[in-house]
Amino acid sequence: MAAVQPRTWAKDRDWWDQSRTWHLRPAADLHGSVSPGVVEAASGHTFVVTLRCGADLALGQGAHVTVEIPESWDTHLANCYRRGIRTVGARDQVKVGYGAFVDVACSNPDVSLAVGAWQGRLFDLVDVVVTRGTVQPGDEIRLMLGPEDGNLVQCQKYAQVAVLTAGVDPSGDGTYSRAATQPIVRVTGAAAERFRVFVPGVVETGMPFDVRVLPVDLYSFNPSPDYEGHARLLGDEGLVLPAAVDVRTDAAAQYPPATVVTATATAPGVYRITALDTTSGISGRSNPVGAGFFSQEPELRVYFGELHSQMYHSMGTGSTEEFFRWGRDVAGLDFCAPANHYNHRSAATDEVWQEVVDTANQFNDSCRFATLVSYEWGGVAGSGHKNVYYRGDQGEFAHWYAGVHKSPEDLWRSLEGRDALTIPHHTKFGSPTDWRFRNDRHQRLVEICSLWGISEEGGPHSVQAALAMGHRLGFVGGTDSHYGLANQGTYHVNDGNGLACVMASDLSRDAIWRALHDRRCYATTGDRILLDLRLRLGENGAEGQSAGQPGGHPMGSDIPVDLAGVGPRVLTMRVAGTHQVERVEILRNNEVVFSLRPDAEDWGGEWTDETSLASVALDPTFPDDRRFVFYYLRVYQRNRQLAWSSPIWLTQRA
Repeated sequence: MAAVQPRTWAKDRDWWDQSRTWHLRPAADLHGSVSPGVVEAASGHTFVVTLRCGADLALGQGAHVTVEIPESWDTHLANCYRRGIRTVGARDQVKVGYGAFVDVACSNPDVSLAVGAWQGRLFDLVDVVVTRGTVQPGDEIRLMLGPEDGNLVQCQKYAQVAVLTAGVDPSGDGTYSRAATQPIVRVTGAAAERFRVFVPGVVETGMPFDVRVLPVDLYSFNPSPDYEGHARLLGDEGLVLPAAVDVRTDAAAQYPPATVVTATATAPGVYRITALDTTSGISGRSNPVGAGFFSQEPELRVYFGELHSQMYHSMGTGSTEEFFRWGRDVAGLDFCAPANHYNHRSAATDEVWQEVVDTANQFNDSCRFATLVSYEWGGVAGSGHKNVYYRGDQGEFAHWYAGVHKSPEDLWRSLEGRDALTIPHHTKFGSPTDWRFRNDRHQRLVEICSLWGISEEGGPHSVQAALAMGHRLGFVGGTDSHYGLANQGTYHVNDGNGLACVMASDLSRDAIWRALHDRRCYATTGDRILLDLRLRLGENGAEGQSAGQPGGHPMGSDIPVDLAGVGPRVLTMRVAGTHQVERVEILRNNEVVFSLRPDAEDWGGEWTDETSLASVALDPTFPDDRRFVFYYLRVYQRNRQLAWSSPIWLTQRA
């Protein structure tokens, strides 16, 4: 028999094809554990992964055990120039400083093992092969990741249960089964370096509101366990709040809750609150809270949410429960929806899909935290990806990767009679959106930014290209974190964030979904910026003015008018930033027609467009469409955060 060697994988797909479907087969009697089992984020260790064969499993010569080392794990405190090995490798694959060693041993002295590593896109794979003897029931295989004579291994920077997924091929024929007990490490936050201070976006003047103070670490805004301090609270004039608060967090909690106090705005305005621990020196400043921000619609509020993250059963890490807990308790969001792309980690069986639905319903809590049932449709025939969001507490997963859809039109036909939104994702990147497909009932929004970048401008797949064709699309942002972290960058704190900002009268699942449907929403690159845009028609356009729109038509409106008869249009803008607002712009038909540098955190103003609409209107691309003009607001902050209002359209009446 030829000498057996550790297995290498020609491409990610080889391993994905194994791990995607192995849950359809019974798990192998292999049980994993890791020491240490609880560590702080970004800390370095020698991790010992123990894989024990149960009573029903023996591994003879040629058997393989393969373990994933997450992409988010690294070499601790080293400046490496690795070639071919990202984190760990066998000693003949790695030299010191170019990764961490991985060694292997067996509790049975009659067994010999060989180990090798392969660099993947989403993980490193460590493969162990039995070269002599048989690993008997009760025997253990031990992988030492990062022995101390080389570099240690650094765990991920974010607090979450890390799964070092293990699969076993007992016969050596390439068919793997999953381990019955996967090796896991619980990663917690590290020492506090700052406060996160969360306040609602908009409140009613004179009504108390909650202020949440959470100590977090340096790495990923992880909540810091076992913190105890005394924080002074400093607010703008007109804000009534306690002078100080004692902040304590539970040492044993993965996501310790924030400390909550109440404050009241005594007059209309925009306020911010700073928390300062004078002993440790850590501090944090809240997002802006607008009291009476919508003076014409006093019942309106702004709710901040994450519409796109992926978890372990798709192409990411973390459980569905961790995703919602992070969004609610760590990121301080008002609503969340996962958008798992089910065609890698696992096929979406009824059990996998139902777990997402059940967990979303479990966390849906009216007036406190809203959730949506959702998933990512992966696109077919080059048409681009779309995220599907259901209005109610149930929804059907479409097995698009099984060939049930030949185009987006098949997806939309499958949704007939249902309240569901389909939001195009990374329209310029990866699998770009084909804008020849249009559906105004279901496709009413677009994800303008995510970890892939900003899709607003540039080329035939951009958001601006779609708007110029006649698509009526409001704007939302989504992080698309593959680490299951709501409103959290994929690699670092501010990388690839996106936020959906919704204007609704109450915090409920139905109100959030309806506001998204009505395009009463805007997008930011992650910061909780307050923004409003309204359009008021001049006297000559009074026929198009709706009596039910106080202060003008809000963002998302599509107003039927006689383009030739419309007079001046007054656009009213208001912005409350998380940093100095560097520039505000009005775009008409994708061209900047108004620009101003407020150089202040808060700004409001008006601009009147006196250009003849008939002279600038765009011709329709789609049948049954009519000539139209659209406007939207774009905001640049000094800290390089952006925001976009949803557009307002003026469309030629029939």
